[in-house]
Amino acid sequence: MTIQPLSVCVIVPVYNGEKTIAACLESLLQQQFNAGPFEIIVVENGSTDRTQAIVQTYPVRVIQCERKGPAYARNVGARHTQADILAFTDADCVADPDWLEELIQPFSDEEIGGCGGRIEAALDANSTFAEFFCQKRNTLTNYISGVHEYLPHLYTANAAYRRDVFERVGGFNANLLTAEDVDLSWRVQIAGGVRIGYADRAVIYHHHRSTMKALTRQYRQYGFGEILVDTLYREAPGYPRTPGYQMRQIFRQVMALPRYLLSMGVRRVKRWMNRADAYAVAEPEINLQVEWSNIRGKISGLWATRGMRTVEHVFQLDPQQMIDQFYGKAVKRGIH
Repeated sequence: MTIQPLSVCVIVPVYNGEKTIAACLESLLQQQFNAGPFEIIVVENGSTDRTQAIVQTYPVRVIQCERKGPAYARNVGARHTQADILAFTDADCVADPDWLEELIQPFSDEEIGGCGGRIEAALDANSTFAEFFCQKRNTLTNYISGVHEYLPHLYTANAAYRRDVFERVGGFNANLLTAEDVDLSWRVQIAGGVRIGYADRAVIYHHHRSTMKALTRQYRQYGFGEILVDTLYREAPGYPRTPGYQMRQIFRQVMALPRYLLSMGVRRVKRWMNRADAYAVAEPEINLQVEWSNIRGKISGLWATRGMRTVEHVFQLDPQQMIDQFYGKAVKRGIH
């Protein structure tokens, strides 16, 4: 009996991605994919820059989505394909030529419902300290072992799911502005009854946040998202992060702030003595800013979820309000 190859669709949500979307699409169109043709869907999320004009120059399918938010945009893309495998990456990513070929290999095992690959920083001679910081911290790492988390999870910069499993669990939770990819990974395993795989040779190069303003905003979102996920899963069997966990974690983070301040002074002295490079001097200050932003995000999350004791309560959160909270006037100006 001949086994039919799995059909694949790559879904890319984009909002004001004029600086990176061209490189992303070119890398996808240059994939060395032996299983035959694959589909590329770009979900245009209401960009106000030149993104739409750039995307229209490439042989890809473009879907317009006015409702803001990457989770909702990815769901829209998934509804417009019948492919067996839904592969996801972001507009600020560049795929290795063998990315897609390697990413779908684990799906030969029918018990695998989702798969992720390696995420590397797209660094060059012009990269900023913020970008080097993200690479050093492994800001985006697909946790497959489950050692550091409740269950293995995937980031949508480099992830793929069987469409039937994706649809069975309801796709991405569009109520979440952040951590929607972690949530989906866990639901796929809990409700979908399948395992998550990992393809180390499926490599995506990600353009991390290049400015301190963007980086601190991202870490604030991470903190907020962590609280949302904890609220969603606090009653799940075996979930390790109890309501008191985050308060203890915030306390530890606050206690670390003076250490960063002290390190800033020490490293500046070393720099004056030519015993430290410029990044070594900047690193403690970056740590201080992102840690404080993360704390603020967690506090915002605790306030937003106060009194919420069930999953249904979290679904009452308004994604647009979360977008306004984190981006404010920036969204209206077309900055994301």
